[in-house]
Amino acid sequence: MKRLALFAILIFSISAVFAQKGKVSAASGYLDTNDVDAAKKAIDQAIEHEKSKDWPKTYIIAAKVYTELSKSGQDADGIKKAVDFYKKAIELDQKGDAKGKGIGKYEKEIKLQLTFFKPDLTNSGIEGFNTENFEQALFAFENVLYINALPMFQEEAPGIDTAIVYNCALAAYNAKDWNRAEQYFNQSIDLGYGGGDAVLLLDQVFDASGDSTKVAENLQRGFQKYPEDERILTTLIQYYLDAQQNDAALEYLNTAIEKDPENPSFYYARGVLYENIDKDEAIKNYEKCLEIDSKFFNALYNIGVIYYNKGVEQQNVANDKTTTKEFNAAMEVANEFWEKSLPYMESAHEVQPEEAAVLETLKGLYYRFERMDKYNEVKAKIDALN
Repeated sequence: MKRLALFAILIFSISAVFAQKGKVSAASGYLDTNDVDAAKKAIDQAIEHEKSKDWPKTYIIAAKVYTELSKSGQDADGIKKAVDFYKKAIELDQKGDAKGKGIGKYEKEIKLQLTFFKPDLTNSGIEGFNTENFEQALFAFENVLYINALPMFQEEAPGIDTAIVYNCALAAYNAKDWNRAEQYFNQSIDLGYGGGDAVLLLDQVFDASGDSTKVAENLQRGFQKYPEDERILTTLIQYYLDAQQNDAALEYLNTAIEKDPENPSFYYARGVLYENIDKDEAIKNYEKCLEIDSKFFNALYNIGVIYYNKGVEQQNVANDKTTTKEFNAAMEVANEFWEKSLPYMESAHEVQPEEAAVLETLKGLYYRFERMDKYNEVKAKIDALN
């Protein structure tokens, strides 16, 4: 009788195990017939039951169920739960059973399901960007990186998806998660992805987080990697100008010009630097810029402004004179500066016809030189812009 009783207990225990594992199979079957509600009910019971809560298969199916719940809009956190379930399945599969046997038994199945799951995770990230739910986007893309980094995937495609790293950086930036934004932008720059945008966005991260000590290092690295990106160079120069480190700014510009003497932007940038030091040197550099690119708007405009302001300064000098002769002599010099300014402003207007600052300057110059036909023409253009 005792032996029969023990046998009966054993049969009952095995039946209980299979009953709960049967819930997992049932959930899988319900998924095949698109009965997601029934699948959820069955898998939730299996997750909670002592006999099936440590079975990797339980969590593989749970992940599939909650992915479908997310797609159908029944569970807003379905994708997040699916990620957790896949991670749990991997953890249990790497442990094996109670005796440490069967390690990796479900690896192929997990890999197959994760392969199908990655597009769902990617779509969740895209949806996060589209709906401005950047925390969702960051979670999704970070976990794409997690999946890609698993040994089971590295064997076939070693390396890292640079576009996903950059998406993580953008999501963290927009979520104002400055620490992770810094991490992923740095990684993107190291991987050579994102170009100058990654460098400049990281610069904004440091500005937003108040971590100014890293700004120069980031911009220097960016300039070395992308010397053709004028934005980085200009930002770097501005940083040194703001820090009153003109020598450092000039050093970078001189190096840039040595590397690429036919790049007009470098001469323009050096002209900007010299405007605070020596206006004549600034003009020389702007002129060199225009030798290479005669339609470089900022160089045309800046030379025009320099000569125009020299005229205004000379007018102030004239106003301080005490005799008519001295006043007229000083005003002749002022007019010479304004005459030099005029052709540059006219050329700048040809390049950007609707630039209001240029039009206003031209209006003043034409008035001074009593060229009323031109004055009225420019005035009409200004009125049309307003």
